[in-house]
Order: sequence, then structure tokens, then C-alpha cells
Amino acid sequence: MFIDYALLIPLLPAFGWLLITLFSKSLGGKGSAWLATTLMAISVVLAIGLFVDSFNSAPVWKAETLGKIYKLEKDIKTLEKSEKAAKLETPTTEAPSTEAPKAEGEAPVSPELAALETQLEEYKTEALQTRAASNFPFVKEWTWLALKGEAGLPFGLYVDQLASIMLLMVTIVCFLIHVFSIGYMAHEERYPTFFSYISLFTAAMLAMVLAKNLFHVLLFWEIMGVMSYLLIGFFYKKKSAQQAQKKAFLTVRIGDLAFMAGLFWLYSAFGTLDIPTLLATPLPDLENKLGGAAFGIGLLLFIAAVGKSAQFPLHVWLPDAMEGPTPVSAMIHAATMVAAGVYLVARVYPIMEVGGVLPIIAWLGGFTALFAASIAPAQADAKKIMAFSTLSQLGLMFMGLGLFGYAAALFHLLTHAFFKALLFLGSGSMIHGAGTQDIFEMNHLSKYQKYTWATVGIGALSLMGFPLTAGFWSKDEILHVAQGANSFLWIVGCTVSLLTAFYTTRMFIIAFHKPKQVSPWGIARWNNEGEPSLNMTQAEVEEQKKHDHGHAVSDHPHESGLEMLIPLVSLATLATIIGFVGSPLSNFWLQRFVYVGAVPEVAPLETLWGGFALSAVLVLVGAGAAVALYWNSDVTKARAPAMLTRILQRRYYIDDYLYAGPAKIGNDIQWLFAWLDKNVVDRIVDFIGGVVISLGDATRRIQTGALGWYAGLTVLGGLALILAFAVAFAGGGK
Repeated sequence: MFIDYALLIPLLPAFGWLLITLFSKSLGGKGSAWLATTLMAISVVLAIGLFVDSFNSAPVWKAETLGKIYKLEKDIKTLEKSEKAAKLETPTTEAPSTEAPKAEGEAPVSPELAALETQLEEYKTEALQTRAASNFPFVKEWTWLALKGEAGLPFGLYVDQLASIMLLMVTIVCFLIHVFSIGYMAHEERYPTFFSYISLFTAAMLAMVLAKNLFHVLLFWEIMGVMSYLLIGFFYKKKSAQQAQKKAFLTVRIGDLAFMAGLFWLYSAFGTLDIPTLLATPLPDLENKLGGAAFGIGLLLFIAAVGKSAQFPLHVWLPDAMEGPTPVSAMIHAATMVAAGVYLVARVYPIMEVGGVLPIIAWLGGFTALFAASIAPAQADAKKIMAFSTLSQLGLMFMGLGLFGYAAALFHLLTHAFFKALLFLGSGSMIHGAGTQDIFEMNHLSKYQKYTWATVGIGALSLMGFPLTAGFWSKDEILHVAQGANSFLWIVGCTVSLLTAFYTTRMFIIAFHKPKQVSPWGIARWNNEGEPSLNMTQAEVEEQKKHDHGHAVSDHPHESGLEMLIPLVSLATLATIIGFVGSPLSNFWLQRFVYVGAVPEVAPLETLWGGFALSAVLVLVGAGAAVALYWNSDVTKARAPAMLTRILQRRYYIDDYLYAGPAKIGNDIQWLFAWLDKNVVDRIVDFIGGVVISLGDATRRIQTGALGWYAGLTVLGGLALILAFAVAFAGGGK
């Protein structure tokens, strides 16, 4: 079975990192690139094999029975409401009820309701199609950190349905990004270094997904943080890249501290960080064992996810992470960094449930989704439009998780990985051909980049949730969950869908169908004040332009080469078909495969038509508004009022506040400690050193080299010892 080779999935790209780091001069640029890509391709093959093994071994919920459960639960709710209404209308003088009571403290139920509930339990029992192999989920362990023959903390691999799908997604997307990078990064000076970095970045994400113990999840989580720091600042000569990498590293560290604290607390309360043990513990037992600590532990682990997946208020690092090369942006936004936070919440979902953290997750996710979606329409940088889109889509995933839409959120995580990787790599192709990241400065790209236009168009439709695309099926699943759980958050989700269609269509029209023009972003007065989001003055912005990556803005853009087009076409194909694995057309196979806890809700198709129709209307209205505003008009005039535009382009001034407030306080504290270090610590150290030097200087004079002098000192020492003993005995010493 492929579980025997599962360790190779992260080890192969890690081995590529090691080889390129040690032998990059011998391998050369192309050799390093193809080595990393080949090893990544082998990891893809192994991940596919492991997924097939999981598919053949894992239990799957029966679609037909789940449909019966859905209808029966609706009937029970309807009957409960009618019986409650009938009891309220029944006169108090009526004879006592003969209904059979339920458990102590609960209201009695009628025979009809009791029969339905009994039938419901029978359906739930037979709903899970048990075809699992005896060794599924797959586990492999090796002794690690053993002391004096004790087992210590074993290093283990854990592969269940969630892990197998995540491995498949991460390996395929990262492999295609590797292929794209061969062409995109070919002219960079540090070509081998780039492939070294992304190899270890990929390896860390894969190892994190495979980890059997939350301690090892944290270990590989931190390696990803280090690699993201190096990759965001890859163009290290640019001041903006330096600022962005520091901003990302420090912001994410807040979440990482919460992660460590949560794990310490969990180990103290639960006694282990073993993931299978956690998942196998029944919820009542987990609640009894954790007690009141469940809320605190769950909240700390969620804060860790907030930092990694860039949710409000730790979202500020992600838009500026676009300072790194475009393939890095694709990797961060699609398959590694930000996906890790969603994966962590899904992995420790039982703690979130028993701790009562899910409502916080839902509300914060909904707020972030709307918050980011409102900023995206005011951006001009193609990559930053996509960055705010990622923030928004991640918010929807967390909203789904918080509303018990576990499978829906993971479905959207899967589809989002493919169409967002496509959009980022597509934006890289646009930038490569046009010589600019500003969509207003791109020149009728549809005339010059036919393949890029077609593939980015497919990605854009999927992001918008256009009917029958991958994004349509997964986003609508979250909206369906929200509709039944929280009406306000459902409205938030619908608004986000509308805004997403608007800003995505806006970007597509301006970049591909409009002539080059002066960017309103560049001439806006408030944007000539420097880069507030990176705490850079205008002088610093001008200075760094000499180190900018890319070519001059081109009047005649060109299409990208095969190394870049093949991944775009592949991702466009996957982004088109991947949604069907969780759609009604496959009887919601993904939702039935990836399950946790209770029976997943799978609504019959006839109950979903209203939601599908509403989603389609929202997409058409949002896209139609963008077409009406930008297709036949001067796009520089189709703008919001100046005050609103300024607020949105300055990201609601949150970054300004962080630099003027907490960051300034941090700098002041840093100055204080620097002063103490220089004027107190250094002086104490210098004083001690001076005393030692003086003593040494004084005692070294004893070493004269004269034999008579040494003999005299020996005699004096002996006399001193005799005198000391004499005094001691005279005082009664023994």
C-alpha cells in the first residue's frame, strides 16, 4: 500500500531543497529547476496512489439514506411545531396527557413523533457504508526523541479522508506552480535559490498535513513561516519587499504564540497531542475531560488559524505578501500558507465544537469575507485584487466551519485552491507580457494573450461562482448552510458573492479589453504619499524603483511561453471539473467522503434550486454592474466618491493605525531597551571586565621568572597557612 511510501511525499521536495542548496553551482539554474519539479512530480504520483488507497478503504455515507434522513428531520421539526402549537391552544382543564415521556427533564412526545425519531435513528445507523479496511485511517510511526530506551515522542503519519484529499490538492497545485516558475523566473539572478525555497515550503505543508501529532503540526507550521518570510522578501533589494516580509513574519508570529500556548494547555488538560486519540474521543468524554479549558484551548488554536489564514485583524500581512514573485503568491494563496489555518480548524474541530468556539469562527469569518470584498473594487494592482479576494474566500470557509458546514468549507477550500492558483499564475502571465501589475496600464491583453485571456476567464468565472463552475458548487454549499443556520450571515454571504462578481469582472474588463491609460491609482493624491501599508515614504518608493522586478510597460504585450501556458491550461481544466465531486451531479460525493462527527446534511436536489437560482442572479447582477460601468465608458471616471475611494484604497486606515500605534509603541520600547543595553548592561559588563583586567594586571607581576622570588613566596605562603591553623585551634577549632 502507498502508506508505506507516504513519508516520501514531503521528503522528496525536502531532498530537492537540500541538493539545490548544496550543489546549486553544479546543477545550474535549469538543472535546479528541473530537479525540484521532477521530485515534485514523483510526490504527485505517490499522493494519487495514497488517495486511491484511501478511497478504496474509507467509509462513505450512503446518498439515498442521507436524503431520507434530511426529509425525516424536516418532518420531525414540522410535527414538533404543530404539537407545540396544539398544546398552547389546549385548555388547562383537559385530561392529563397520555404521551410517553422522554428522558428526565424533557417534554413528553406523541407516539407519532416517537416513531419518527426511532426511524431517524435507524436511518442514521445504516447511513454509513462501512467498507473501511481494518487499518484505516492509515498510521505509520517511527521512534523519535527516544531517551534511555523510552519511546519519547514518536514521529507518525496519519492519513484519513481529509489528509488524503489535502495531499492530492497540495501536490498537484504545487507541481504546476513549479512548472510555471521554470519560465516565469528564468531571468532571475537567484534562480536556483528560488527553487530551493519553494521546495522546502512545499515539503513543510505536506509534512504538516501528514503529521499524526499536533506538536509536529506546529513544527512544520513554523518551517512554513520561515520559508514564507524568505520568499516574500525574495527581491531583497526592494525596500517594499523587506517591509512586507517583516510585516508578514511578525503578524503571523502572534498566531503562532497562541498556537504554542493552546498546545501546552491542551496537553495539560487532555494528556496527549495525538490527533487520532483526539478524533476518536466521543464529544461528551472530550467535554468532560477538558471542562472549561475547552473554550480557551479552542480560541487559542483559532487565533493561530487567524494569523496563518490572514483573518481580521491579523489580515494585514497577506495583501503586502504580493511583494514576492507571483508563483510564491500563488503558492501562499492556493495550496500552502493560508490553507494551513483552515486545515488546522478542521483537524481540531471537536475541540471547537465542545468549547463553543464555532460561533466566534462563523462571525469573524463572515466579517472578514465582507470586509475584504469591500476593499477589492478599489484596487488597481492585479495581484492585490486577488489577494483581497483570497481574504474574502477564506472568510467564507471559516463562516462555513463555524456554522457546522464542515464538509462545505472543505469543499470550497479544495475548489478555491485550483481556481485561485489559476488566477494568480494567470496574473503572472499578464504581468510578464504587459510589464506592469497595474490593470489600468495593461493594453488590450485579449489581443495579444489569447490563451491567458481564456484561462484567466475560466478562473474568474469560477471565483465569481458562475453556474456550473467549481466555485459555484462550493460557494453555494456554504450559502445553503448559512441559510439554514443564521439568516444574517447568509445575507453577508450573498453580499460577498455580489461584490466578488463585480470586482472580478472589473479587473477582467480593464486588463483585457481596455487600452493602456494613466492609472487613477497612481495619480490619486493620497497614493502619492508613499506606501502607508508598508510604512514607506515617497522618497523610499522612488528609490526602490531602480530595483523593481519586470520590464517597462509594453505597448505590445506578448503571450507567455509553454512552461507558463501548460500549467494555466491544466489548472483551467481542473478548475472546471473539480467542482463536480461535491455537486448534486455526483450525489455530493465529497461531502459524503469527508465527514466528521454527526451525519452530514445532504439536501435533496429539489430543495436547492432556489439557492442555485439566487446565486446565479447575484453573479449576473454583480458582473452586469461592472460591465455597465466599465465596458463602454472611460474607466478612470467610473469611480466611487473620492472620500470612499480613499478609505478603501487605504484599507480603512488599519495599516496606518498599526504603524502609528502598536508599531510605534514597539519601536519606543525597542529604543528603551537599546538605551538600557548600551548605558546599563554594557557598563556593568565593561566594569566587571575592567576589574578582571586590573586584577590580572596586578597578579601577573608576581610571575617574574626569578627562582629566589618564587622560593620566598612559597615560604610566605607556608607561614600564612601555619598562622591560619594556629588561630583556628586557638579559637577552639578541631
